[in-house]
Amino acid sequence: MQIILKALRANLVLGAVSAFTVLLFGGWSGGVMGWLLGTATGYLKTQDQFVPNPQVGARIGAVNGLALGIWTAIANLAYGLILRPLIGQSSVPLGQSLLYAIVSIVLATASATLMGAIQGLANPRHKQATWFTLAFILLIFPFVDQIAKTGWIATVIQIQIFAMLALGLNIPVGYAGLLDLGYAAFFAIGAYTTGMLSSPHLGIEWNFWIVIWIAAAVAAIAGIILGAPTLPLRGDYLAIVTLGFGEIVPIVFRNLTEIKIVEPISSLVATILNKPELAICLVGCDQPFNLTNGEAGINPIGRPSLPIIGTFSSTNYLPWYYLVLFLVLFSMFMINRLRNSRLGRAWTAIREDELAASAMGINRVNVKLLAFAMGATFSGFAGAFYGSYITAIFPSVFDFSVSVIILCMVILGGLGNMTGVLLGCIIIMAADRLYLPQLAQVLKGLLNTTILPNVANPALRDFLAISFDPIQMRLFLFGLVLVVMMIVRPEGLVPNERRKAELHSENSVANESLADVRSA
Repeated sequence: MQIILKALRANLVLGAVSAFTVLLFGGWSGGVMGWLLGTATGYLKTQDQFVPNPQVGARIGAVNGLALGIWTAIANLAYGLILRPLIGQSSVPLGQSLLYAIVSIVLATASATLMGAIQGLANPRHKQATWFTLAFILLIFPFVDQIAKTGWIATVIQIQIFAMLALGLNIPVGYAGLLDLGYAAFFAIGAYTTGMLSSPHLGIEWNFWIVIWIAAAVAAIAGIILGAPTLPLRGDYLAIVTLGFGEIVPIVFRNLTEIKIVEPISSLVATILNKPELAICLVGCDQPFNLTNGEAGINPIGRPSLPIIGTFSSTNYLPWYYLVLFLVLFSMFMINRLRNSRLGRAWTAIREDELAASAMGINRVNVKLLAFAMGATFSGFAGAFYGSYITAIFPSVFDFSVSVIILCMVILGGLGNMTGVLLGCIIIMAADRLYLPQLAQVLKGLLNTTILPNVANPALRDFLAISFDPIQMRLFLFGLVLVVMMIVRPEGLVPNERRKAELHSENSVANESLADVRSA
């Protein structure tokens, strides 16, 4: 019993996440969370312990998985028997609630036991088995989502789109130390390139598999164009320039609706002589050319197709899921190769001390330009997929808040660490696109059924209805999380070791000095 209580305390964070998910979604969500978080706890709880063989790892995983399952089971019972009547829905029968609870305990314990046993294998077998298990989870997740009827697959696709964006932004910000506040501009450039080249709007309907590479190349060129004037800048000044670039690009796309190009020399002569008829028109002579369709956006945009699957449809999420998963894995592979290359070490040197790196022979111009270009390339991939996925793009989608949210993912997860960036992306996007909308529905049902009928004052009723809407407070919640993170853990959830040492070096020196003073 003491071991279980200790495991319950040790799994407080994962248990709270699982229980909160079940309280919001109910049903088989407990089984899905038990499977996913059970695997996570089986891995995490064996990393800080000596695991000599699979039997010891399985025992550690089983205890912690059981504790996680208990958290989830309690939440299942509370949701079916207590919460649903409070929000105006019929309660779940006790037998069905017990079934949900038992399944969540079994899946959490089994998955944690399996992952714990894998960590007890000898090197490199345990690494290979861990990667195989992760790949298996990613491959079968859509089918588990369909069986459990959780309906999370659409949100997972959006998370993976932003994962590509966060991985790309991690190159200039995390590796090269170049603060980019206009990263959404490259996202927009990739999306609009796809829209222009694979849409009836311009009469060009090229194949998606060609357009996606063109979009990445155009975004890379835009990254070089942005990086060129920022070479002498650093710190706040660099952030201001990139912020301006990020604001300019959506405005340009919003206003490219009446294009008329005139030959410059003849136009100058016509202006001097005050004879407009002398100007030679090149494009849009009879009628101005509409390139981006303004605020209405470009719609529809062509979708990818494969010989067996056919054209991807909006009703079948499976092809989209596997395509974006492939793009994320491809991005991770390429970025990891870049990080471990000579260029990656040059980025690190630029981030640490630009002057010293230049003195050691590193070409700052090429290194900075390549950082912007490489980061923009992966944003172009994400933009091309996004435009084809929703079949329409609008300039209002790519505003400054997108850049801020992506930067928050990188900072929350940990600068310079791909695992941390992915974790930050999952946390922020899941909270924004999955948990907050569902929490809003639950709170609305709770207010309408339990609280508001007992409030007589209409003004107070309106105030409560607005105040308990988490969607209206999403930016406040994000800001609060960032403030807490910067105070408690500024290096991020999964920090880069070098970055962690940099942020805590002053504290460690101060603590040592204080200890010396006290001892004296």
